[in-house]
Amino acid sequence: MFKDIIKMSFKNLAMNKMRTFLTTLGIVIGITSIIALITIGQGVTSSVIDQLSGLGGNRVTVEITNTTVRKGFTDAEMESFLEITGVDGVSPTVRKNMVYTLVPGETNSNYNVVYNSTTRVMGVNNYYFQLVANDVIKAGRAITDDDIDNATHVVVLGHTLWKRLYGNYNPIGETIKIYNMDFVIVGIMSELVGLDTAGNHSLIVPYTTAMRDLQIGLVKTFDAVVSASEDMDIVVSQIDDRCAEIMGSTSGYSVVNQQEVMDIVVTITDLVLGMLAGIAAIALLVGGIGIMNMMLVSVSERTVEIGLRKALGAKPSVIMVQFLVEAVIISMFGGVLGVAFGAAIAYVASILIGYAFAFQATTVLLAVGFSVTVGLIFGILPARKAAKLNPIDALRAQ
Repeated sequence: MFKDIIKMSFKNLAMNKMRTFLTTLGIVIGITSIIALITIGQGVTSSVIDQLSGLGGNRVTVEITNTTVRKGFTDAEMESFLEITGVDGVSPTVRKNMVYTLVPGETNSNYNVVYNSTTRVMGVNNYYFQLVANDVIKAGRAITDDDIDNATHVVVLGHTLWKRLYGNYNPIGETIKIYNMDFVIVGIMSELVGLDTAGNHSLIVPYTTAMRDLQIGLVKTFDAVVSASEDMDIVVSQIDDRCAEIMGSTSGYSVVNQQEVMDIVVTITDLVLGMLAGIAAIALLVGGIGIMNMMLVSVSERTVEIGLRKALGAKPSVIMVQFLVEAVIISMFGGVLGVAFGAAIAYVASILIGYAFAFQATTVLLAVGFSVTVGLIFGILPARKAAKLNPIDALRAQ
């Protein structure tokens, strides 16, 4: 019997193709909006989390801020943080925009170009290269402990800077002048992605050299890396206490836990994602109202048919199921098309924007289930109206 109801439902919907198409279109637009927005939102969230994870969820950034009492941290003060249980390493960073001049050597004399420009010089230690990424050195080597101890004049080129200066040429061993001082190029960085990309555009030198010879100043910022096995909150608290001890005050510095930053970003993206889904659901609500309107019109047009079926013994429940099935077919078909269109839009957007395409089965099931629910909810009123028709009154309507 239910099989006959389904066949009759498809037949009735096919008799009014344009009306069925327009009604289905409302559901398609609603589901397309939900799928596209949720998928894009999930992809962006996934990309942001990956980028933040690249910064190191176990990294604590310490920085001197808004104070003239201290110009920076000394080496001894930074090393004192290694005494805290759970702190595996410390990575100081000093930065300054400076003028550099590329001096072509014999091996690249065909370039015949001397560059005069301004870029960022970063002073770091060897631990920096362990933090930013895996396989961070594309060619040559990183800065070593020996470079730090002896304040050597060596430089590692950021990937973007290397491309701009040399193209694909390997300049390892050649000389670059920074403030009229010769620095030997010992390494080239791989391209950094995510949020920690300052190294791409920088001349990276030993931080001791930057402070002594380039007169960048003392270290105002450093990262303390915490062992994954330690309780982050406890270690952060101890780092904060050590900062207060060094500064002689509980102000003038900041201690930022990167994991907390990640949690905040995830919370914000989830809120934005929920808001977008709510906005898209309004379109689906409009589509549901379209289904109800169509089914009410259908009941009016098929009043005689309903009366005749009741006169021949059809039960009200059968009549009601008939109209509910028609509403569900429209919403389900619209939901499937909406999923396909929404996924296609999200995929194209992922290519254009450059985020991860995060299409999940749970999203599809949720969207289709939602569309079917909309069909049931908005199909109940017309179905009840059809089921309650008096057969004698319905036949008289002819």
